[in-house]
Amino acid sequence: MRIEDVIRITDGLLQNFPSVEMCESIKIDPLKIKRGDLYLDIECSTQNQKKALDNGAFAIISEKVSEVFDNEIAWIEVDSLRLACVKLCRYEFSRKNSNILFLDDISHEIIQSITKNREFAKLSSNVFESLITIKKSGENIKYSCSDERLALSIDPECSKIDNKFEVLKSKPRTPFYSSFSCNEKSHQDIRIPDIFVEKLCQITTYLQEKKIDFNIHNLCLQKHFSPLFVDHKLNKKEFGQSEKVIIFEKNMDMINFEIQFLNNFTTEFITCIPKRYRNFFSNHKKIYMFNNQDELKELLNKNYRRILVLGEREIYEDLFTPKKRVIGTLF
Repeated sequence: MRIEDVIRITDGLLQNFPSVEMCESIKIDPLKIKRGDLYLDIECSTQNQKKALDNGAFAIISEKVSEVFDNEIAWIEVDSLRLACVKLCRYEFSRKNSNILFLDDISHEIIQSITKNREFAKLSSNVFESLITIKKSGENIKYSCSDERLALSIDPECSKIDNKFEVLKSKPRTPFYSSFSCNEKSHQDIRIPDIFVEKLCQITTYLQEKKIDFNIHNLCLQKHFSPLFVDHKLNKKEFGQSEKVIIFEKNMDMINFEIQFLNNFTTEFITCIPKRYRNFFSNHKKIYMFNNQDELKELLNKNYRRILVLGEREIYEDLFTPKKRVIGTLF
């Protein structure tokens, strides 16, 4: 991207007369800057500006440029970095012949899981991260965004899924599989909890209408009501191949809903919540609080077959990876 275009699009004020004319990728972490990148100084930090400069930044955009440390690169000051990034998002988006679909987080994970992963790219509610996603994406990419305000600011024609479908659900035998018919087509033992079946049907109906290929049997949720089967030593087992299961949920707002859902199958389970959220769950029974991974591991070792955990599964992956045994040698 030309420096001249960046200044025009962001309504920025160039603080010097740089010798560079172009910049490549956009970064928000000064330590990840490579030669030719544009750095977004979201913390208005002189120290971070210097780090970005040392790593090869060709342009720096900030709400505060107190000093030009290098006249070779472009120093651009803006009134609002967030607004400047929204404008850059619009510019990049308009060049890619794309569209944004307003989806909640669960629906996005479903749509990514059952389509080719490159069909839909998720835009974060963080405008800086969304700009980087759009900049990196190719043309004709479909984006999804759960932040309606941001989605509309980038794409005024942002659409929602508002279709009609018919769903008939069978009573689930397990919390982790569902059998149902959608639009008179029967589906048996699909790997999704019953509470998300309506979202799945809405997504598949939309994909059929848009003639987008999908495979419902590829469905595998990793962030919402995601089960991890383990043995009594917390070693990972194949899906459904053990009695003990740890269920991870990323979204705090879903926990109460999922507690009620699990109660339909058994009352013999506990819920583990990071202690910083204790005020939100003070009225619940069988709620256990933890500060760190060690405390969570103690809770997971309790004699319960099902344990619901508020947190991203990948963050706690180390708890379920057997440690390699180190064998000493004589030398």
